[in-house]
Order: sequence, then C-alpha cells, then structure tokens
Amino acid sequence: MKVTSVPSKRMAYGVLAFASLCIGTVQSAEVNQPYVGIVGKQEWLFYQYELTTAKDVPATTASIDLICQFNRVLAKKGITLGVAMVPIKMRIYAEYLPADLKINDFMMGNYERMTSELTSCGVVVFDLNSAFLTNPLRNSATPLFFKMDTHWSNTGAMLAAQSIAEQTTANSVTRFVLAQIPTQAYKRTVSKVKKVTKNRDILQVLPPDTKAKNYAFERFYPVEIIRDDANTADPGGDLLGKHPFAAISLVGSSYSMDWTGFADALRFCLQKDVFSLGVGANQGSWVGMESYLRDDAFQQSPPKLLIWEMPERDMRAPPDYPYREARYITTNAEWLKRVTALVQSAKASAPAQ
Repeated sequence: MKVTSVPSKRMAYGVLAFASLCIGTVQSAEVNQPYVGIVGKQEWLFYQYELTTAKDVPATTASIDLICQFNRVLAKKGITLGVAMVPIKMRIYAEYLPADLKINDFMMGNYERMTSELTSCGVVVFDLNSAFLTNPLRNSATPLFFKMDTHWSNTGAMLAAQSIAEQTTANSVTRFVLAQIPTQAYKRTVSKVKKVTKNRDILQVLPPDTKAKNYAFERFYPVEIIRDDANTADPGGDLLGKHPFAAISLVGSSYSMDWTGFADALRFCLQKDVFSLGVGANQGSWVGMESYLRDDAFQQSPPKLLIWEMPERDMRAPPDYPYREARYITTNAEWLKRVTALVQSAKASAPAQ
C-alpha cells in the first residue's frame, strides 16, 4: 500500500481554533482588531500572530526553560530529544509583506536567539530557518509555504525533513542514536502533473473588505512515499510501514499532521520507521506532547529519538498562555511535573531490531 502526500482540505474547526488563538495574541499585543490575516503582495497572505517584539522574551524564555528541563528528564530515560522549530512565514517570504509592514530586527534574529539558548542547555536543535531562507526552491513555482495558508507546502515539508536528516547525521549524538535504529526502506515518486490544493486557511481570517477578492488556487506536484519491503530485511509494522512502537517519534503541531506529508518525508529522508502525532492549534504543542507521553506508543516502548516539531511563533505560548481554551491551560510547573512522571513511568526505550 502506498502513502500519498498530497495537499488536502482540512476540517474548519482547526482553522477557527487557530484564528481564535491568534486573536487572543493580537489583542494581548494591544492591536484592537478582530481580523488577523494580512494581505501581502502577489496574493501572499500572512498571520499577524507571527509579529513579535522583545516584549515576548519572558514568555519565550519560559518555554525554553521548560524544554531544557524536559530534555534532562528524557535523557535520564535514555531518550534523545531533537527540537525542530518551524520558521515564521513572514521572515521566509518577507519580500511579499505589504509595503507598510517590515520585519523588525528582533524578528530577524529571534530564531537564532532561541536556537542558541536551547543549544546552550544541551538540547539538540534542528535549524530549519537557515535552509528555508537559502534553498533555491524558496522562489520556485512550488514555494516552501502555501501563499494563502499558514502551513508549509509539500515542498517545504520535504526540505524540512531533508534538513533534519542531514543534521542528525552531522550531530555526533543523534548520529550515534540513528546507528542503533534499523533501516526501513521507503521510495518516493513525484507526479509530473500538478494538482490543485485548497489549503488557504488565512482567507477565513481576513478583514471583510479583502475577502471579496477571487484568489487563485495553488497547484503542487503530488508526492507518494511508498514502503519498499523488497529492500528491507524485516519490514514489520502495519500496511503503511508505520510501526506502533517505532524507535523514532515525531510529535508536533498541525505541520506534522499526515496531510502535510512531513512525517512521510521524514521516513523517506531518514530511511527509518517514524511514529507520528500532530495536534491542532486548539490544543497546542504542550498538550500534544503530554498526550503522546500518556499513550501506549510511548509508555510501552519509548523511542530512542523524539523529534518535537513546534512552530516558532508558538514558543511565546508556554503552558500557562492565557489565550487558549481554558481546559488546555495549566501552570508551567504543573506541566513539567506531569510529563516528568509520565517519562519516569514508561518502560525501557525501544530496543534495536
């Protein structure tokens, strides 16, 4: 059976939940307007939620401190954590922002600043920002982000996976971990015919006077990631090649949901089996990670490598962030206490096969 990574339409509740989260952030930044979509040049659309200043440092510092402590908890269990922050679309495609909106110096250097702080406390960080800014496909006919959507395209998802694979090989810690994990062969084919994508969630949060415009649908080449049992000594897993207790786990946001093709791209680039879990903006990265730790996929056989994909823009929204659904708000200390207990209660990490 084949795994198809084709841009597809998502359920509206996730978009509206994200819009609600954005509105809360914009209002907290004293921008008193209910619409968070920004119309840029050449039909490029952006989210105001990506705008950030030095006022956000305390919140991002809280997130960084939690990740650093969580990393130490995982390390005691023999699990290597790798953080992959999805860079903000505004920086990657700054030339398409409206003429009256410029990227400030803080936003230009924020990714590097947070990466440096995480690295300094021993966290393995996969730098996606550099690759997205310099890769030739950034200005191709199939750009790295959808023009009218907050998410990366299948082109961007593949570039992110390639960058992570290259950096895991270059890093001595993750290279050692990968060497213990059996190979699972995957093949990739790209269609020669473009297909229309309806990924355009930002249209739903544009000001009323801009919604009337007839935005053209984008087209991308569908990608298929296929498990190659003929070149795998012991295929295992289910029909899609996704073993429930894989030695590599990807836990992330909607950028990691199956429809983006990111998890499949990781399987192909690493040539390893990957368990994946992506959660919507209504829950957020912290709830998503805690949900994974409670699941049998972690409790019965923890991974050797845990890849945590988190949008850069969400780093300023730690567990106690007040503008998400009340049921998902907790204190930072309580979140750390719960995830620590969950890690400690799990069995030994997945053995090499």
